[in-house]
Amino acid sequence: MNTSASNSHAVNLLCCGGDHTLALLANGKVVGWGGDGSGRVASDSPEYCSTFKAPASAVEVRLLQPLVAVTAGYGVSLGITARNEVAVWGANAAGIGGRRDAIALATPQLLTDLTGAHAIVAGEFLFGAIDTAGTVRTWGFNSEGALGRPTAEINAGPGIIPALPPTSQLAVGKGYMLALTRDGALYAWGNNAAGQLGLGHLKSVATPAPLRLPDKIRAIAAGATHTTALTTEGKVLTWGSNHHGQLGHANVAYTASPVTVALPEAVQSIAAGMHFSLALTASGKVYAWGWNGQGQLGLNDLADRRVATRIPGLDRVRAIAAGETHAAAMTATALIGWGNNASGQIGAATRQQLQPAPFFAFG
Repeated sequence: MNTSASNSHAVNLLCCGGDHTLALLANGKVVGWGGDGSGRVASDSPEYCSTFKAPASAVEVRLLQPLVAVTAGYGVSLGITARNEVAVWGANAAGIGGRRDAIALATPQLLTDLTGAHAIVAGEFLFGAIDTAGTVRTWGFNSEGALGRPTAEINAGPGIIPALPPTSQLAVGKGYMLALTRDGALYAWGNNAAGQLGLGHLKSVATPAPLRLPDKIRAIAAGATHTTALTTEGKVLTWGSNHHGQLGHANVAYTASPVTVALPEAVQSIAAGMHFSLALTASGKVYAWGWNGQGQLGLNDLADRRVATRIPGLDRVRAIAAGETHAAAMTATALIGWGNNASGQIGAATRQQLQPAPFFAFG
């Protein structure tokens, strides 16, 4: 999500991982907060204006070249260079991030078998990239067909999913993935124990299967075992597990088919955490629902919500992001975070932030 700020240190993109947060700056640099994948190398540069002092202040990722996109997984982060190459850094345990020759990467290293990347996504053990032609490559653990392609490897390197039409977006959950094609069709594959694939049943599938949806989709997001989708008309659809109310409905334990979330106005973007969901409306307001055990709904308590509830004090928001148990929002001048902060992923000194609070100023 691009901002219109002219300052070279304005934030172009915000993303949250398992226990870290990344901000891609307008100058192509990346700063981060929290655990592995955040950068972890403190920056001495005075140009980064964090609200809090180290160790909760922003750290600069030691990039070999500027990036145009980033994504935060669980200890592993990915980025795309201006040459459409993919870089990986963080806790690359068992080579899960795509580099078999290193375990811990403080400095981003290129994935030499990936070229022409246009979009990337990172999960706990799953990763994906879309090239400029719309071809999808996946890598990581292949439990229950999570990679969506034939392979005998349990921990596989990047490989093409041959059955997918040209794709524009990917979303990754816990052992499953979704792809939104350029013509607006939605496909899903992998673990389906809670109906998170939206196929009307609970059977896992090893190759991409098309969803039958009532509306055309423009954005997708995946939690651990639930999925959210945004229609072209600004409606939010959800499916999968609902044990914490993450579908936005009080009367179902799960659903294997999409249901519509009741929201008071049109939505422009969505995000999904482990068992919670967020929606950003066209007017800049943020709504949250689902699990709230770490305060990740930003409602100043720890009670779950089974219906979409507006987060007080968040206005004129430009972008939202959800990690495992924390979340963040971007305004024209600051990043604002809430939820679990045990690793300093939202910068604040406290281990838990029940209300949204600024942690990075810019502009």
